[in-house]
Amino acid sequence: MKTRIISGIVMGAIVAAVLAAGYLLNSFIITVAVALIAAGAAYELIHNAVGIKSKAAIIGACIYAGLAVLATRYTYHSFFFVSIIYFLFAVVIVLKNNKELTLAHIASLCGLPLALGFAFFCLEFVLNKKFGGIYYLLLLLNFSSVCDMGAYFTGSFLGKHKLCPNVSPKKTVEGAIGGIAASVIVTVILTLCFKKAMLLPIVLTIPFCVIGMLGDLFASSIKRAVGLKDYGSLIPGHGGILDRVDSIIMIVPMLFMLIVYGVI
Repeated sequence: MKTRIISGIVMGAIVAAVLAAGYLLNSFIITVAVALIAAGAAYELIHNAVGIKSKAAIIGACIYAGLAVLATRYTYHSFFFVSIIYFLFAVVIVLKNNKELTLAHIASLCGLPLALGFAFFCLEFVLNKKFGGIYYLLLLLNFSSVCDMGAYFTGSFLGKHKLCPNVSPKKTVEGAIGGIAASVIVTVILTLCFKKAMLLPIVLTIPFCVIGMLGDLFASSIKRAVGLKDYGSLIPGHGGILDRVDSIIMIVPMLFMLIVYGVI
């Protein structure tokens, strides 16, 4: 627990420093940071979870994830272009290594990096200063981290009914309700602090928290299927990058769409 807390503090400090540098100096700093995180997540997914050994496949997936984020500096078309190029690259890798790859390998290599790249593409846009940066980041963390912590503590004291025992035996229905309640309270605080309209963010908190929980459970189901405890060991006490952002990357595409269309 001590290691987990210390790592959490260090991570928080690093994120704060990157955001401060990005907002005060140059937003490209945030873009590069998100691109590096995306590349690391792609490595954990393709190498650690899926188990693909081809160096070309792993490097290609990592490069694509990073380029998908960098594409936000240009236009949406840039993202679609690099995505098409990556898919063609994945097809070539599959044809070259067909005897070594199972159907699961093929589907994962061709599809999962695309979903991951799009999620981090959306994250960069949400964090970008022109979209309100800090406010949307705090909303995102509220829907994911605050909900998760609320669920953990509520479940620890009041949890009785299992939420999804086959995937995550410790998560409970009571914990999920407690997590959502905690997020609603924080949403009220954030809208007051940033002087935003309150009703819609509160209403949206519930589905966003549910989506985050689904992301967490989905990521856990992949780990359980391949026998992994964590996606990686980069963050002591926390695991890998994907272990920390599993719910975020599920939430952020929907948040991105609502921001772009002026809903929130």
